[in-house]
Amino acid sequence: MGTAIIAFKILGGLVIFMFSIRMLSDTMKRSAGFRLKIILEKATANPLTGMAAGAVTTFLVQSSSVTVLLLLGLVNAGIMRLNQAVYVILGSEIGTTMTAQIVAFKVSLFHFPLIISGFVVHSLFHRHEKARDLGEILLCLGLVFFAMNTMTDGARPLREFPAILNMMSQFGSFPLYGIIIGAVFTAITSSSSATTSLVIAMSMEGVIDLPSGIALIVGANLGTCVLELIATIGTSISARRTGLAQFMINMLGAVMIFPLLTPFSNIIAMSAETVPRQLANSHTVFNVAVSFLLLPFTGFLIKLLKIIIPGEDQKVPDIMTSLDKRILNVPALALSRIEEETLKMFSIVYETLKLAGKAFFEGDADAGKAVRENERVINAMNSALIAYGNSISNMLLTDKDICLKRALIHSHTDLERIADLAENMVIYADQPEIVFSQKAQKDLRNIFDTAVLTCDTALQTMKRARKVVHTDITDIETQASMLKLELRRKFILWHANEREEWATDSFYPGILRDLERISSHSYNIIEHFERLE
Repeated sequence: MGTAIIAFKILGGLVIFMFSIRMLSDTMKRSAGFRLKIILEKATANPLTGMAAGAVTTFLVQSSSVTVLLLLGLVNAGIMRLNQAVYVILGSEIGTTMTAQIVAFKVSLFHFPLIISGFVVHSLFHRHEKARDLGEILLCLGLVFFAMNTMTDGARPLREFPAILNMMSQFGSFPLYGIIIGAVFTAITSSSSATTSLVIAMSMEGVIDLPSGIALIVGANLGTCVLELIATIGTSISARRTGLAQFMINMLGAVMIFPLLTPFSNIIAMSAETVPRQLANSHTVFNVAVSFLLLPFTGFLIKLLKIIIPGEDQKVPDIMTSLDKRILNVPALALSRIEEETLKMFSIVYETLKLAGKAFFEGDADAGKAVRENERVINAMNSALIAYGNSISNMLLTDKDICLKRALIHSHTDLERIADLAENMVIYADQPEIVFSQKAQKDLRNIFDTAVLTCDTALQTMKRARKVVHTDITDIETQASMLKLELRRKFILWHANEREEWATDSFYPGILRDLERISSHSYNIIEHFERLE
């Protein structure tokens, strides 16, 4: 019975730890999602900023695995280059050590005040997003420390089992065993933080000594690569090289430290008085040292990756390049991808509308052909964007991001309809039996120009190039409505007095209605985004 209680405490504490880290990660993804986009964009600057971006991103999402999965998605989509991804991976190795430094504190009963205060803040201020997120972070940190305390309590009786102590000491005497066990356990749990924290918890009760703990932590670094290697299946050549890069970095680190484990342990022993803090320091020193030692050799590493995985980098298509499913791990980043692709789609729609004007008013056959090609592209983009948008979890988005997602999804339908109406103009232009008098063409040109102006205003609103004042767009819409009524009135008067033009301008009401609807759909888009202000 005693053995079962020990096992339940250790495993239960481990489960609580993994659950709380996952909750903390989700909260950080939601609250810092937009910042992650800015941080990762800095990775393009130089190697050091790339490493800094990797360290900060890993700390915020509380998982080097999530960081690397994001990189796989960005590289696979052609948004980030392989060398930039390698710099971020080196930084992620540093970022993952911060959790070990936090859990090495022996907080005793301090976790209860964190849990209580976190719950109270979350409950009282659940309508205020920032306060709610703060409450969740405090609650999760309290659960992390509670889990460490639970694992420590479970490990305490193990000191009475000589066989277990002897087995643990073997990991220090024969570090290869420790590295293998650490790698396997991490591969099963998919969390190097869980392995490292369990090792630190057991060291608090003297079950694991410093050399054995270091061997297990080195193995944990290797085990965390398994998920990423699996995730590279079916990706582009550059993405597969990215996944392999993390494994090679951790493998090179293990190979370098393996013959130096004893002197390394002796040096680390001088860094602190307690074994838990020494283990946390060993994790930090080892990962930081490996990252900076390998930084000058990233060019050689990339050449080696290209030898192991030969082939030319695949050209990423121009359409929907950034909608990689791996980016869904951080919904705010996935939403930013949708926003960028929607802007790209809108630009195509705007150009298509202008081309439709050339086809209709100038008889430009090439413009008409381009309209039809663009319309097919826009339909494909619309379907992909809607499907990807529906895959983004609202649970991990801020209230503002949820509103943005809703505005974008509604806009996709309006954009697709504008493209359809532009194609209708080309259909009119392609039929020789449909002709318009000069008077009708002049008036249609006026309302077409108004439709183009409204569409351009909607595009600028989405780009946030300027804040559109509601009265401004209302004036445009009012003018369009008045022009529409005036043209309808004139049309009725023409054909009451000049019946010979009836056959010539018989399709006038149809094209007039289509142009009205273009303005209406553009106005809808403006309204969607005005609500975000």
